[in-house]
Amino acid sequence: MVKIIARLRWAFCSGMCIIGMLAVSQLATAAHAWQPPPRNKNVTISNGGLSVTFNIAWGAVVVGIYNKHVAHGLNIVDYHDVGRELQVDEFLFRNAPGRQPQRNNPTQAGALGHQAYRNHPHGSVFPERGSRVVRWKAGRHHFSAIIRPLDYDSGNATHWEYTEDVAIDHRGVAHFHFVFHRNGIGTFRMSTEIPTLYSDRTDAFMYPTVSPYSMNAASRKMADLHKRPPVHLVKGSPNWANHHHLVSKGWIANIDTRDHIGIFYTTPVGLPEAFGCFANAAVSDRLPLGKSNVVGVHLLCTPHETYSVRFSVLVATPAMGPKLIALEPPAKLQIANEQTPPPQH
Repeated sequence: MVKIIARLRWAFCSGMCIIGMLAVSQLATAAHAWQPPPRNKNVTISNGGLSVTFNIAWGAVVVGIYNKHVAHGLNIVDYHDVGRELQVDEFLFRNAPGRQPQRNNPTQAGALGHQAYRNHPHGSVFPERGSRVVRWKAGRHHFSAIIRPLDYDSGNATHWEYTEDVAIDHRGVAHFHFVFHRNGIGTFRMSTEIPTLYSDRTDAFMYPTVSPYSMNAASRKMADLHKRPPVHLVKGSPNWANHHHLVSKGWIANIDTRDHIGIFYTTPVGLPEAFGCFANAAVSDRLPLGKSNVVGVHLLCTPHETYSVRFSVLVATPAMGPKLIALEPPAKLQIANEQTPPPQH
C-alpha cells in the first residue's frame, strides 16, 4: 500500500528560516522506503552506564544514546530513516542567474530516496542509501570514523568529508567532536545543523533561561549541586513551527515525561536553536516524534573550508539533567579557512 508521508526539514540561511517540504512520490512503494538501519552494522561504546550506538551502514550516525540507570536503559533516539537520529548536516545555497537558488544537503547518515524534492518535483526513485564510512575504530569508551556524506535529496556524492570522534568519560558524559572538510570549487552560502536530534516519545523540551557559563566551572559546580538551575520546560508536544525558535544559552534537552528521561546536549551559545514535535508522523512506532537542533548561520563555504564543532551529551532524568549538563564545558563552533587539500584515504 502506497503511503504519502510529509516531512519538514528546516534550515536557517542569512538569518531567515527556509522551509522545505519533502514529500514521498506516489510512484514510490512503501515496502522499499524508510527501512531502519541494519542492526548487524551497529557498534556500541559504553562506560558501564551511558552507552552510545553508531550504525556503520548509515555514515556512523548515532542511533542510540541510553543510560542503564535512567528509565531502565530506554533509548529514545529515533532511527526510522536516514534524516533522523543524532547527526550533523549542512545546507549549501548558490544562486544561478534567473533561477531558484541551488541547494545541496550533505547529510551524515545518507540519502532518503523515493521522494520528490525541490529540484526534482516528480521524485527521484532510488533506494534509501547510507553515507560511506571510509574507516572507523572503536574501543570500550571511544569511537572515531571518517565519513563521505551523500546529498540527502539526490543521493549523489558530495565534496565533503566528516570526521567524527566520540569519547565517554567516567561520569557518563559523551563528548562529541566533528570536523568538516570540503574539497570542492565555488563559494556557497551555508547553514549547518550542529547537531540535529530526533527522539521518540518526546512530549516536552527543556532549556536554560540563564546561561550556566556566566560563572567559572568551580563556581558552577558548587552552585548547581545545591540548587536547580533556572530552566524552562515546554510541555504538550509543541508542533514544529516558526515560533519555537531560541537563541542558545548553552544547552537543550528532548524530554519524555512519561518515562522520566531526557537527552541533554550542549549547544554553542548565541546560535539559533529550534524544537518541536511531529505528532502525526507515520513512520515512528513511539509517538510523538520530537526534534531539536542548533544551527550555524551566516556562514560562507569556500573551497577547502574546514570547521568543527564540539558538544557534550548525557542522558538523565528531567530533575537531574539541568544540574549535570550545566557542569559541562561550553559547546564550540570553530571555522578556519585552509588552502591545503584534505588528507587522502
